[in-house]
Amino acid sequence: MRTITLGLLGLGTVGSGVVKLLQAQQTKLEQTAQVHFHLKRVAVAHLAKHRNDPLPSGTTLTDNIDDVLNDQDIQVVIETMGTVNLARDVIKKAIYRGKSVITANKDLLATDGPQLAELARFRHVDFMYEASVAGGIPILRVLSNSLVTDQINQITGIINGTANYILTAMSSAGLSYQDALAEAQEKGYAEPDPTNDVKGIDTANKLSILSQFSFGRALDPHQLTVTGIDQVCKQQLAAASQLGYAVKLLAIARRKGDCIFTFVGPALLPQTAQLAQIAGVQNAIEVNSNALGTTVYTGPGAGAEPTANSILSDLVAVADHIMNFDCGKEFNGYHNHLTTNSINDLPQAYLAVAKQAPPVDLAWQKTSTNNDRWAGITPTLSTTEAAALQKQCDYPLLPIANSWSL
Repeated sequence: MRTITLGLLGLGTVGSGVVKLLQAQQTKLEQTAQVHFHLKRVAVAHLAKHRNDPLPSGTTLTDNIDDVLNDQDIQVVIETMGTVNLARDVIKKAIYRGKSVITANKDLLATDGPQLAELARFRHVDFMYEASVAGGIPILRVLSNSLVTDQINQITGIINGTANYILTAMSSAGLSYQDALAEAQEKGYAEPDPTNDVKGIDTANKLSILSQFSFGRALDPHQLTVTGIDQVCKQQLAAASQLGYAVKLLAIARRKGDCIFTFVGPALLPQTAQLAQIAGVQNAIEVNSNALGTTVYTGPGAGAEPTANSILSDLVAVADHIMNFDCGKEFNGYHNHLTTNSINDLPQAYLAVAKQAPPVDLAWQKTSTNNDRWAGITPTLSTTEAAALQKQCDYPLLPIANSWSL
């Protein structure tokens, strides 16, 4: 049986998960891929911290990344460091030295993914990143393989577990944003600095990748209109629930002709919608396409073993390409020249929450009142009308998902 030699960069949560799953599923992997995977070197930042970590027999631990990059036996490098600048430099070096690369680094992919993919194609090696979006959900392979003959119209995702956990805690337990965030941090679901998660930055980065696979057009996350959940309050969530809705941090990309309309921010979904049922740290992605209609893919969006499982699925694909001398094809070769617009600029309906009913003449779809709050669902409003209404409300307007006029 042929051996494929691996190098691993990083031995944190994801890297440890890769090692554990690689050992636990060794027999199945060999039977499936018809190769033996030999993990030759693992590079870490601090040797002392990992000296007692369980590694496969014959694996060398090093604190020098070049030991991995310069090893001519290593054919595949798995990057799990979680940085951006260092990871970019290391991945480029690995590709230039003829090594295929697997990564879960969605922040890097959102900014440099197309360039790295092109470099890998030029050097005739593979560049895979299934685990970069929604952790254990194999959504990128579904989009690039299973739905390759279908026309995708819209993709909608709950793709940040931290934000979804906070909104779930606020809605189900009536916690304030700060208390829900503190609970998420205590349970390890939120980083000490949660900025990327709660501000929608992480979600925007992942939407960029999803758009590339769905429509052939990667998005520049820095050019997207992005709203986080840090300004959402429990009064809004309670009002939404009373009116039959749930609030979720959504990533939406909709194709219309030669344009992609995008949205990243908190929005209302009917409580009967499947995405509205996604609770805690779970992720879900809804795909609307011509052939299949609406399909929904759910599962853990992070964690050691779910992410490692996606990384190893990439490894099996790379192994097949190495065995058949077929490396260098793009993970997703679909490309389109499409323009982008923001859904925020379109007429749509909103949830308005105030201490008393705003003195405006609107054909409200629904209204509710409790002891300290009035709430209503507006008809479709232009951005100018919405801005005028906002001045009369005590809380930010929240859009109703898919109510926009296109």
